[in-house]
Amino acid sequence: MNSFLSELRRRNVFRVAAAYLVVSWVLIQVVSLIAAPLGLPDWTDTFFIVLLAVGFPIALLLAWAFEMTPEGMKLTIAVPEDDSIASQTARKLDYAIVAGLVVLVGVIIWQQMASPQAATGPELAARAEAGEGSSVAVLPFADMSQSGDQAFFADGISEEILNVLVRIPDLQVAGRTSSFAYRGQDQDLREIGSALNVSHVLEGSVRRSGTRIRITAQLIRSEDGFHLWSETYDRELTDIFDIQDEIAGAVADELATSLGLDTGAISVARTSDLAAYESFLHARQLFRERGQANLELAAAMLTETLARDPEYGPGWTLLSGVYGVMPFYRHGNNAPAPELRVRWNALAVETARRAIAINPADAQAHAFLGSALAENWNWIEGLDMLDRAVALAPNDPDVLDTAAQILGKVGYAAEALALSEHAVALDPQGAIFRNTLGNVLAIQGRFEEADAQFRASIDIDPDLRFPYANLMWNLARAGDMAETQSALTTLLNHGGTVGRDENLIERFTSAQSLSDMQPLAVESRGYIRTVYALLASDTDYYFSRTPVGDTGERPSNWATFNPFWQTFSGEIFADPRWKSWVRRGGLVDLWRARGFPPQCRPVGADDFECLPPRDMD
Repeated sequence: MNSFLSELRRRNVFRVAAAYLVVSWVLIQVVSLIAAPLGLPDWTDTFFIVLLAVGFPIALLLAWAFEMTPEGMKLTIAVPEDDSIASQTARKLDYAIVAGLVVLVGVIIWQQMASPQAATGPELAARAEAGEGSSVAVLPFADMSQSGDQAFFADGISEEILNVLVRIPDLQVAGRTSSFAYRGQDQDLREIGSALNVSHVLEGSVRRSGTRIRITAQLIRSEDGFHLWSETYDRELTDIFDIQDEIAGAVADELATSLGLDTGAISVARTSDLAAYESFLHARQLFRERGQANLELAAAMLTETLARDPEYGPGWTLLSGVYGVMPFYRHGNNAPAPELRVRWNALAVETARRAIAINPADAQAHAFLGSALAENWNWIEGLDMLDRAVALAPNDPDVLDTAAQILGKVGYAAEALALSEHAVALDPQGAIFRNTLGNVLAIQGRFEEADAQFRASIDIDPDLRFPYANLMWNLARAGDMAETQSALTTLLNHGGTVGRDENLIERFTSAQSLSDMQPLAVESRGYIRTVYALLASDTDYYFSRTPVGDTGERPSNWATFNPFWQTFSGEIFADPRWKSWVRRGGLVDLWRARGFPPQCRPVGADDFECLPPRDMD
């Protein structure tokens, strides 16, 4: 036995075994580091370990049977003992083993130093007080499918993960619009993190082939680009929901470790029907893109989704949103009949209530319901729903923006401003959020700031027509006739309409003075009359836009706290016609139930008064 062990030592079998194990460990570490970036399947590590394990006894057999000589590899038994250079080979192997051990120890030390450590109690308290660290942006996952037609699916996965993360208390998640603005950009993730003002960035890719799907995700620390976590999921497509939860859970765990966040329960509503889910993702993409044709197709696809899975809450929520915005994308000669608008509003309310019945914690459903109720002048319940939505999702820019739009219309400008500013801070690339902020600033009489927000909204999304209209109204308020005419032309070139005044546009935009415009205002059926009223600061023309009297007809939502009325100074708020609008619109009942806005107060048992923003203390 001793002679056998001696022979093993002489033939360097023990040294080969040690060198093989050290080198194998280093190779395994290298493979684990490069697997995710290269998109290798999740069984790569296991396969490599098995391969090395199979090679181990083969290496030992080769070390026993062969010896390296100056003439090359020879059978050990064919080398006379006096000619053997096994001792020299032994020294080389010793050097290799020592070098490998040094690398091994270095890698272990590097991993320990670079890996995020759980923060201590005082560290977490300091971070929370400073507001540092607890933020992440989810970039759109790249579509790596061979046909390149799965962008909607990749976006859907990214957004579902974002929707899970946004529910984690104390975690700031960058808004979808701002994060998705980096789609396809080969930009340093550290720069993206800095631009989005987040401490972490999650990126990934999706490759779909038949019934298989491969998703790669990695979490990067923005400060130094260090990869905190990465994983590749190579599964059947039916596992997509589990994969989404696993990714969000892994990211949450990493953030909890490094930032001390209490992730709690972060699951979201799922459907087990893959076809229903794909239909939902398509519909959500169409809803984001807006337009009459897209919205009608989205409604049809969501109807199909809900027929397959009637208990899929997000489907009902999205359908409510589709019905809620439909009236704004059919205008001019294609404007919907009044009864159709009523029908859409009723469907928006009905579908939102169905979503809330399935999931009472659905903030977006509450926001859509509040907006639909407000559109029908059910202010008290509508604002109650909006308050609940904000309480459920205080960091969701879509929810905040919806609430801000409604609050501004009914006089709560200070509340609206706080929500709108927060929405823009969360998602600065959201064009509609900038537009809302401009409106709220205008309500408060801050017109130069409002102008800047409208222009920023146009820069972000030149196809969004709303900021063009608001920019025009703001110019009209300032009495700038030439710029108003130019802005109106630009608005019409970007999809805006003037209702039944289309036959007056050419004469209006070529008018040389207000006296030239005045006959057009008399002839106008509404739109041109209002533009003229603002340019001329003429309240009589302004009020003639909506009939006033005892007809019971309600003024438009736009007529209560119009952002651009400040051109009329304080006289409009004391005008009996404006007060009649406010009463008939139900705002006094809302104010008595919810509290009067800061610029308004009750007078006696059934009267009130309001002041323009600049007259407030």
